[in-house]
Amino acid sequence: MKTNIKKLLVGASVGLCVSAIATNPASAASLTNPMVTGEKGEDYLIYEHVPNLDPTATTDFTRLNNDADLNTVLQGSCSVGGAFVPSNSCNKGEPGGNVELFANSERLSLDEFLNYDTTTSLTGDLGDKSITLSSLTATDWFGETLDTNYGADNLANEWFEAALTSYDITDDLLETANMFIPEIPNSKTSLFNEFRDNGGFQRFSDPNIAYVDMDDMTGSLEVGLAGHYDAVDLIFDDLTSFQKTALSEFLGGNPIQAAELVKITYDGETSYNYSFSAAESGLLEQGDMMSHTGIYDPKLTSNVEVEEAPEPSFVLGSLLAAGGMFAAKRKRKK
Repeated sequence: MKTNIKKLLVGASVGLCVSAIATNPASAASLTNPMVTGEKGEDYLIYEHVPNLDPTATTDFTRLNNDADLNTVLQGSCSVGGAFVPSNSCNKGEPGGNVELFANSERLSLDEFLNYDTTTSLTGDLGDKSITLSSLTATDWFGETLDTNYGADNLANEWFEAALTSYDITDDLLETANMFIPEIPNSKTSLFNEFRDNGGFQRFSDPNIAYVDMDDMTGSLEVGLAGHYDAVDLIFDDLTSFQKTALSEFLGGNPIQAAELVKITYDGETSYNYSFSAAESGLLEQGDMMSHTGIYDPKLTSNVEVEEAPEPSFVLGSLLAAGGMFAAKRKRKK
């Protein structure tokens, strides 16, 4: 299990688009004319980059400012030699801020979410083509019939299984973990049900868009997503020391990482994209002093339809947290 997790955390990707790692792009088109639909401060939040005045500091800050200029906020990257490498750290000062879509998602109960059909979208231009990046609705997750059952043929189950597979989580593992930590559901079915009933899918429906770029030569689309590099302390704050130690053994001592999903429509194609591998962003959100420490950057090609691996924040931890193993002291901001 430790070997599988280690392989995942240095760059595994699963989704509905094919990945394309661009190296040393000759030229890149950045997002222009950005615009967000919805009510500022409610449907979406804007975080700007703030330099750290301490010359010895290795991180800068992000700060909530709903009046910040989107053109400035969405400029940035996180690459080494032209390619995003999750095992490395971003350079200080890049990426910059981010815009959180569907910022009110976590206020909704499951029933409210199932009846909520409003999408918050970021639109703009990449060269001579337009692009739309959107939050997810219940229909995106559960299909037109809103089938919320475990095992249904929909994105919710596809992503859920991808997350468990990425961390090598099986029914046997959950049953064993349950023996040490009774609060953990003892099967994938019960884990899915508790995750769903406690707002898990809403929590992964509000992506924080940090940057959008297109490599003109390879056609590789870069979308940077801001999230937590390691959410262990946030997620497991209410566990006892024994439970944390036991859970750490199951996870191999690795950080818990996962990004919110983003729906992308570009050049006539729509895909759902996510990632379980983050780079250290070199940023820290001033409001809660814990968010935006990771950058997830799935690479996508605009003319192929199959998907890539995920990122934000915390897959297993979020599954277990939303599953009711403790009352996470979750703030509205990520």
